[in-house]
Amino acid sequence: MDNWQLPGSLALLVLVSSYFKLFSNVLAGFILGIFVTVLHYQLFYQLSWKNLVVDKPVKITARVTQIIKAGKRPYIQVDIKSIDKFQVKSWQKVYANLSADTDSIKLREGDMVAGIARLKTFRSRKNLYGFNTELYAFRNHVHFKGRLKVTFRVGDTNTLQDKYRHFVLGTFGEYKFGWLYYVLMTGDKSLVPKKEKEHFRMLGLSHLLAISGLHIAIFFSLSFLLIKTAVYPFKDVIAQSINIHIFGLVCALVLAGGYVVLSGMQVSAQRAWFMTFIGVLCYVMGARVSYTRSLTYALTVILLISPFTLLNLGLYFSFAAVASILWLLAGPVSHKSFEASWTAKCAWFFKIQLLLFLTLSPLMIFAFQGISLSGVVVNLIAIPLLSCVIFPALLFQIMVAAGYNIQLMSQLDHLIYLGYQWLTNLDYNWLEVGYISATQTAMIMLILLMLSHVLIRAYAVIPMIVLIAHKAVDTSPPWQINIFDVGHGSAILVEHQGKGFLYDLGANYFGTYSMFEKVILPYLRARDIQLVHTIVSHDDGDHAGGLPDLIKFSFEKTLNAFHGIPYRQPCGLKEITFGQLTIRSIWPSERQNDDNNSSCVVVVDDGKYKLLLPGDIESATEKKLTARYGEQLDADFLLAPHHGSRTSSSLPFVRAVGAKKTVIFSRSHNTAWQLPHQQILKRYLDAEYEIYDTALDGQIQIRVFSDHFEVYTARNAKNLWFLR
Repeated sequence: MDNWQLPGSLALLVLVSSYFKLFSNVLAGFILGIFVTVLHYQLFYQLSWKNLVVDKPVKITARVTQIIKAGKRPYIQVDIKSIDKFQVKSWQKVYANLSADTDSIKLREGDMVAGIARLKTFRSRKNLYGFNTELYAFRNHVHFKGRLKVTFRVGDTNTLQDKYRHFVLGTFGEYKFGWLYYVLMTGDKSLVPKKEKEHFRMLGLSHLLAISGLHIAIFFSLSFLLIKTAVYPFKDVIAQSINIHIFGLVCALVLAGGYVVLSGMQVSAQRAWFMTFIGVLCYVMGARVSYTRSLTYALTVILLISPFTLLNLGLYFSFAAVASILWLLAGPVSHKSFEASWTAKCAWFFKIQLLLFLTLSPLMIFAFQGISLSGVVVNLIAIPLLSCVIFPALLFQIMVAAGYNIQLMSQLDHLIYLGYQWLTNLDYNWLEVGYISATQTAMIMLILLMLSHVLIRAYAVIPMIVLIAHKAVDTSPPWQINIFDVGHGSAILVEHQGKGFLYDLGANYFGTYSMFEKVILPYLRARDIQLVHTIVSHDDGDHAGGLPDLIKFSFEKTLNAFHGIPYRQPCGLKEITFGQLTIRSIWPSERQNDDNNSSCVVVVDDGKYKLLLPGDIESATEKKLTARYGEQLDADFLLAPHHGSRTSSSLPFVRAVGAKKTVIFSRSHNTAWQLPHQQILKRYLDAEYEIYDTALDGQIQIRVFSDHFEVYTARNAKNLWFLR
């Protein structure tokens, strides 16, 4: 939250409460929320010794919780028990992602290890519209990353949850859809293939990959029926004082709670269990609680236990979905639907799916920049199939597998897989919509909430007007420059009239993590930008690593203007018109003696403001450019050559580009090369440049207007107080 928002909101509530007593409860709740959040942070997240164990060798004992990447030098996640002289408190979780040097020791999940580690505070790249890795790490208590030299390993120390997951994996590992059954029973999505996640999203079935209220309801209902069936033959010998129905409900509640714990305590599962608990409690006590109060109580308990759950988008999906269903159930017609014909029941079920589609669409667009068109129809089949066939079959298979190695679901698995393959081949599954901001999403959800209540329906026009006004006054610049945070490397996108020019593609790490796919492509899709031209400065991996992915995602033609097809280096010297901009490559005239000095030097110009992109050229080439172009090198925005290395940014070049300008360093945080070099940094400061740095600022966006420009950074836009 930005610095002004918290005191501003509090001051507004105090002012309103002084005139309207109704808001006094809201103010009290707001103050309680602040107190609980700060207390929770200090108890469970804050480490007073954190800065005392980074950037130096420390002894560490930890339990391996996940093998992120196997191999000779595995990348693992560990649950730290002690670092140096500091013991982790029993109520805290401290995780670290580490590159492990294990020699001949083969690590497995559940191993307790000891060794020497060199840790750094967890920090990741920060880009607009991209996945917020730092926020994800905070929510999951990942405090560190670094390297570990393992000196000692203890064998199996698996927890009950680990053993349960291994058992489920062994039970369903041979099935075609084994990964799905594993997710449904454990909530662990680490084994879901990337391609299948995409397919489920396009089909509108992503909710099945999270342990939701549907799973808890099915598990609770089946447990209750099983317990009642098991107890029924002994009803005559059970004491009259024992209510078998209540006994079954309580036992099913306990079993469902165990399932919630074993499946990772996901927020939607917690919500469902708390609401079930309230329902069972009311039944036992003979009390009545409205659906709205039940939902509110569940939300209150979840936030009191973990206020940072508000950062989890799953919370909003879960509660919005249940609130819409309860709203429909509260209607006078819905109660009659349960006593009507099967046709009427099917129609009512279709209404639920349609309502869920409308309610959750804003959240879907915010999260994925699109919506599943087939979701309504597919869920009409998938949910009954899961509820009545798949989930009961999974539970039966689990019970059988506890004593016998028999695969009972082979035929069912084959039929489900065939239907799934047919669905994924359809062309109408997904509609790209584009990005909407968190503010716009909140306003749309507020409008839907107000429209649902007859007493305040007319007032929905107020947020509608605000939303339209916000859109009307949002003036886009004629063009803008995006310097992405891609770590050590570079990737710069120039936007103009809905089209894009891309300079460099960032790195591709181990062939599995591409900056083009993870950073650039999401931005293009979110902004609905048509990529027209691409220049790869030179073939070093930190600049050209994303080239295979550029081609894989059908952007090969964008290379044609400057590199030709097939792609070749160095770039050709030419000038092209890009709307009202001019893109001109001014170097090299021929390949130089090394890749760095063969970098394609590019100028982007609108007639008033100019951007200079020099790649990794070094001082010898800078001297040649200065001699050849002189004052023509003058530019308003400069990407620092070679990431701020002292082999580049010679004083004559810095002066030729011009004083009182803007320079951007594209580099990684805690780089091994210690970039930018202090001598180079001082050189730009002495020349009165405004300095930005992707390692410190995240993605840098320069919005260029006709008479001025504005600079925005992702860290200022997206940072929360506990991440600073």
